[in-house]
Amino acid sequence: MVVAYSFTKMSRFRTFFRGVGLAVTMAAAAGCLSPLVHRAGAPRNAILPVVAVTSFENRSSYSGQWRLGDGMADLLVSELVASRRFTVVERVELPTIFKELERQVTGNRFRPEGRADAGRLKNARYMIRGVINDFSQVSKTSFFLGIERLLLGGKGYKARVSLTVTLVDVETGEILASVQSAGTARAREAYVSAQYKDVMFGGDAFFRTPLGVATADSIRRAVHEIAAAVPRSMWRPLVASVLPDGRVALNGGCDRGFAVGQVFEARERGAPVTDPATGDVLGVLEGKRVGTLRVSEVQDRIAFATPLDGRGFERGQFLMPPATRVGR
Repeated sequence: MVVAYSFTKMSRFRTFFRGVGLAVTMAAAAGCLSPLVHRAGAPRNAILPVVAVTSFENRSSYSGQWRLGDGMADLLVSELVASRRFTVVERVELPTIFKELERQVTGNRFRPEGRADAGRLKNARYMIRGVINDFSQVSKTSFFLGIERLLLGGKGYKARVSLTVTLVDVETGEILASVQSAGTARAREAYVSAQYKDVMFGGDAFFRTPLGVATADSIRRAVHEIAAAVPRSMWRPLVASVLPDGRVALNGGCDRGFAVGQVFEARERGAPVTDPATGDVLGVLEGKRVGTLRVSEVQDRIAFATPLDGRGFERGQFLMPPATRVGR
């Protein structure tokens, strides 16, 4: 990459913006040059899919100062979290987490208060891996990738970042989506001489550069496509626990719309029906009826119910509206 910027002096900062082309400056005015920001959120009562991101593979021609594979993965994680449509779990640095858990539960060097419980790490349902296909800046006459040279003179400069992001179902190994995502940024004028090596990948200064704008655009597009491809699971009422006094705890409270006086029919989990040729799940049979519950107390995130009839209530049983019996 050719362009180098220095943001240590205000005079150079002003000169930088004078040198940036029309398209990039217009994007800045619209707020497009800020670090990745997208806050759509998940639909109400949706269960956030649990995803993990592996390092990106750099197949572009870029070989400069940045470790694009790890850096691009970090940006994707940041945008996945910011979208509020996913639960993102760590996988790249998981050995570090294992070591910390071992320190807490072995020996007597750490106090017992505040220890993390073993066996509570979340399982990822989906893995996301990526490939960087293009990370470059092009002029009408030249193609630049170095980080020491200066870009002087000429017009029609364009930065382009192209990614391939693959979504894999951990349970089946099936590839649910392979997303092609590309972002671009244009500048009509050349850039002034500066020290580009001082710009850190993913920092505020980086997102003010054409390559930063193109990177943010590509990451946003990838997250949008991934969110559309992930199967959506909706929350449903379940038995969370059976208390010694006979009451039944439910997996939600005011946050899930439970109200005192509601009546539910508890059923066992039904058996899945699979295709004998492919093994794919075709549907789930209705589980056996266990009994009827009436909600007696509602808190913020948990509710309690009292059995009206039946026995054998257990954690994980489904709750449904009572079946309507039609008389003859």
